[in-house]
Amino acid sequence: MTDLFDVEGQNLDLGFANLKAAQSGYEQVLRDMLVGMWATYEPYADPDFRQGFARDVDGRFWEMYLGCTLLEAGRELLPVVERQRDGGQPDLCVREEGRRIWIEAITPDDGAAGPDQIVRPVPINQGGHLIAAPIRQAQLRTSSAFWTKAQKISRYLQQGVIAQDDKRIIAISASRFGAYVSEHPLPLIMTTLFPVGDAFVTIDTETEDVVEEGFHPSPEIQRQGGAIPRSAFLDHRFSHISGVIWSRVGIGNLSRQIRPLTYVHNPLADVPLAARWGGWDREFVTTQASDAWEATDILASEPSAP
Repeated sequence: MTDLFDVEGQNLDLGFANLKAAQSGYEQVLRDMLVGMWATYEPYADPDFRQGFARDVDGRFWEMYLGCTLLEAGRELLPVVERQRDGGQPDLCVREEGRRIWIEAITPDDGAAGPDQIVRPVPINQGGHLIAAPIRQAQLRTSSAFWTKAQKISRYLQQGVIAQDDKRIIAISASRFGAYVSEHPLPLIMTTLFPVGDAFVTIDTETEDVVEEGFHPSPEIQRQGGAIPRSAFLDHRFSHISGVIWSRVGIGNLSRQIRPLTYVHNPLADVPLAARWGGWDREFVTTQASDAWEATDILASEPSAP
């Protein structure tokens, strides 16, 4: 096994440098965890993984975390010795009954400076004040990540890298801004791929009973330079995507009770993934009912992963 932290050079990630030095007990625990994960994942990682990890810890961790999670669930990953060397392939490939399930992973950042950037709050004791959670900005970053990978998967299909009957999944990690978005009542990914706006509750002022609750319809996400649609999974242009894996899990934030692993099925997918295929904590299936769409977490009544 190669040493995950035996990398030198320019532009190293500050997080990588801190983990490599491991001057605190907590950093040593994290480093040991990552070394253990690398021992499991190395046979499936691209040759440049360690160099990439040293310069983008969060992004490469998400890929490795997914690979290890799938292996623990008993899935068979395509080893690096069998991967295509020229032209590239998606980050992960699961082999199953003669077919392949391809996964493109991405960890969006905070975005460019401006009103659409995710701005981190300043602590009150440092002169900060209460501000609204950057939900709109997080939706924009997530939508952009989805669009980028959807285009890439489309190219892989055109090139024949992905076969027409292979399944194709985009895996989006919100670890970089996970502290600012919630999982409830819906994970942010659902309000990015479907026209779901703010939640509302209507209360009878006389009886104090809840009369109605739900979500306002919202077909667009407002953005500097023009709004963008939030209806990718109701749009046949994205039917080549089987679904999306979503999580806020990151290094140092591994509790799946707090940051669950979620799978969202594309109801219009050309090649859908079977329900309950993965070791997800939440799994949303959306079906058409009359003139509306209904989304259900089919794992809601089942025990969560530890």
